[in-house]
Amino acid sequence: MRTFAWFSLPTLLALNKVPNYWTGKIAEDERVVFFPTTASKVNSTHWEVPIHGWIFEPETESKKRKALINILGKMFQLKDAEEKKFLNQRIRPFTVDNKSMKYVNIKIGDSIHRMPRSLKDGHFRTNFTLHESHLNSENGTVPFKVVGQDRSFQGTVHLVPPEGISIVSDIDDTVKITNYLDKKEFYKNTFLKEFQAVPGMAQYFHKCKSQYENCCFHFVSASPYQLFEQLSDFFQLEGFPLATFHLKRIRVKDKTLLQLFADPQDYKIRQIEPLLKTFPNRKFIFIGDSGEKDPEIYTELFQKYPSQIDKVLIRNVNNATAARMSGIHHDKWQYFNDGTD
Repeated sequence: MRTFAWFSLPTLLALNKVPNYWTGKIAEDERVVFFPTTASKVNSTHWEVPIHGWIFEPETESKKRKALINILGKMFQLKDAEEKKFLNQRIRPFTVDNKSMKYVNIKIGDSIHRMPRSLKDGHFRTNFTLHESHLNSENGTVPFKVVGQDRSFQGTVHLVPPEGISIVSDIDDTVKITNYLDKKEFYKNTFLKEFQAVPGMAQYFHKCKSQYENCCFHFVSASPYQLFEQLSDFFQLEGFPLATFHLKRIRVKDKTLLQLFADPQDYKIRQIEPLLKTFPNRKFIFIGDSGEKDPEIYTELFQKYPSQIDKVLIRNVNNATAARMSGIHHDKWQYFNDGTD
């Protein structure tokens, strides 16, 4: 019983009722999704490698999802089967059964690592310090996969060199048309319609990739991780370069749901500032839009890290004036309409 010294008998009995608690095996009706993360160099030979994943049961026949779709269908006044199809797709990740206390083992290069157990929202996150010879990188990314399971679950880590250019971009109304300022259109574009790219933005990103050495991309958005897979598929379809994702963690069942409606300024600064601190020798290009707080967010960061931020590009969606960018020198920022400007 020495192995279980930390557990009381009632705790052991309770844990025995959790399916696959001791083995960590993912059930046949459960999935593991990994989010692309940013690895940084610790020294000349080792990398700090973060892994971030989510374990859940899709619950395709969920009664709560059907009830929610019926409510939203009436609220959005669905017009046709196409809108209902998109509503089903977009709502599904919000009604999954998040799996806590689960874990997986992953293989990176030639080594196998155990992940921490998942939390109430199904997420798990950890960092490893790994020798670069063990990473088997492919064009600046490191693929990894879950082992010991009957199905394949894979993920990617981006190796971001200490020097180079990092493009930090918002998503809604910056690279994807959302019309946030018109709430009716915002909800339609988010839940009822096929995603649409802002013209020329994918091409602009590729121009940056070819123009700048060691150019890396990071999507920082107040959108929740529940939309990650659909956003990732959309960016791949539109031909955007691979990027890391920094989204909001929310759980429909608790108060974190309110974070969806919180002011994005504090949240985005908390997501972007670690990138600036982790990569002090990289130059940054910030891309956003004038619909919410991007000008103010980027201005605040520019004033704290002026030597690192090379330029700020803002898609002007509401006839914003230069006054919103008054905290940044005029040759460091620019308004634009789309990626062809």
